[in-house]
Amino acid sequence: MLLHNPIFLLLLIIVLGEMLGKVRVGDLSLGPSAIIFVALAFGHFGLSLPEGVQTIGLAMFIYAVGLQAGPGFISSFRRHGLALALGVLAMAATGTAVAYGCCRLFGFDAGIGAGLLSGAMTSTPSLAAAVELVGHSQAPAAYGVTYVFGVIGVALAIRLLPKLLRINIGTEETSLARELADVHPPITFRHLELTNANLFGRRVADIYLKSIAPLTITRLLRQGASEPVLVGADTVLQAGDRLRVVGTPADLEKAQLFLGQPVEGEIAFDRVLAKKSIVVSKREFAGTTLGYFNFREAFNVQVARITRNGIDLPADANTRLHLGDILHAVGDERSLRNITRILGNDLKSTYDINLLPILLGLLFGLLLGQLTIPLPLIGSFTLNTTGGTLLAGLLLGARYQTGPLIWDVPSAGNRLIRDLGLALFLAAVGTSAGVSFLATLQTHGLPLLLSGVAVTLLPVIIGAAVGLWWLRIRFLRLLGMLVGGMTSASGLEAANILSATPYAPAAYATVYPLALLGKILAVKVLILLLPL
Repeated sequence: MLLHNPIFLLLLIIVLGEMLGKVRVGDLSLGPSAIIFVALAFGHFGLSLPEGVQTIGLAMFIYAVGLQAGPGFISSFRRHGLALALGVLAMAATGTAVAYGCCRLFGFDAGIGAGLLSGAMTSTPSLAAAVELVGHSQAPAAYGVTYVFGVIGVALAIRLLPKLLRINIGTEETSLARELADVHPPITFRHLELTNANLFGRRVADIYLKSIAPLTITRLLRQGASEPVLVGADTVLQAGDRLRVVGTPADLEKAQLFLGQPVEGEIAFDRVLAKKSIVVSKREFAGTTLGYFNFREAFNVQVARITRNGIDLPADANTRLHLGDILHAVGDERSLRNITRILGNDLKSTYDINLLPILLGLLFGLLLGQLTIPLPLIGSFTLNTTGGTLLAGLLLGARYQTGPLIWDVPSAGNRLIRDLGLALFLAAVGTSAGVSFLATLQTHGLPLLLSGVAVTLLPVIIGAAVGLWWLRIRFLRLLGMLVGGMTSASGLEAANILSATPYAPAAYATVYPLALLGKILAVKVLILLLPL
């Protein structure tokens, strides 16, 4: 029978799930999470997918998330880590308290309670810890019943949260963009007339401008001259020179105090020199410093700034170039054409995907997932597939490049890996849970299902309240904290549907390790409090 062919079954479940996910009721649709509904139906009739499908799907999804969050992970944790961590701990504590209350109310033993907490908060490592402690099958059965709503409920809650709180996602994106601009101010320029007599007759290299701030003098117009010249290290400054200085607004204020007063008017190249934006598209130059090319001396070309992922960076000689960087250069047209040929300037080629680094990164993550770490109170802790691939993605995303291997994946490619991984994961999880879903539900009835709903939703509600009104976490980061605190892959996808910005994935990656540890500890505490 064709349905027993795992490849055919997998594709059929994903196709039907994608079609169901596009059905809209008002402004709401299930999106990719609909795959699990289809998978449950097939699983109920005894059709299942190999366990490896779930593993590779989860690995692909989480690795793509880590790659996306990696470059901003450290800075995000430094600025927002404590608040996000407190929010996650509040969620873990809420989930444990609600699970304990439900167990006391409905008479669940430690095995059912552990499966309830693990499934409703979508934590497979917690289930593994529970099975190790209680040693029977009740925990996996309860996990199967409550996990379904755990996957779906978090995704639905994330989609509904902006409507319930009347939050405009576009406004939030604009506010966070302004915040990001404060952290990475845009590079601009100012025209200054040299009035500091201590600098007259000195070379640019000898005034140590970089020691004041990462500033660049790109053009110089002498008194009485009609055409400016490019500025290099050996350019000698004279009284009354008009300089174009490039840097952030705050740094330009420092330059003004050091060099001289601002002046009106343009310092433009009318005849000889031109401006050009050049894209770094040749892979062999990724990771090479800007100083390596010596553009000023070799080509008489000045690079004023570099734009990377929409953020302007100073054109420092030690800045390492990434694929897709845009160099804003000024110089002779022929020289600019030569530099364009050297760097490539082919935006399309920057979207090419190299499969080898992706496969090596996944392999590295799966190896990390096998490491066992002894921790006080918790005992032996294994990262498993999720933790290992997330850590690999974070490390390699932050590293960007190792020798000829570029770990970064273009945004379109990253999304493809993420979506495909999530589809594989949901299809496999759904068929697996569908086998025992009704049987376990009949045994323990409605109380277990209602308990699972409470343990899924109350931590999200409490986490949202604590995050918004006590910790003052911005909403898009709050979404990442909530789905990270629930270790919910489908919830993260729902957050990505609401906003394509990296704020939610970065927060997810920031809190995920703590959430993983916190829920393992929570399950162990719950088992100690309940009768076996």
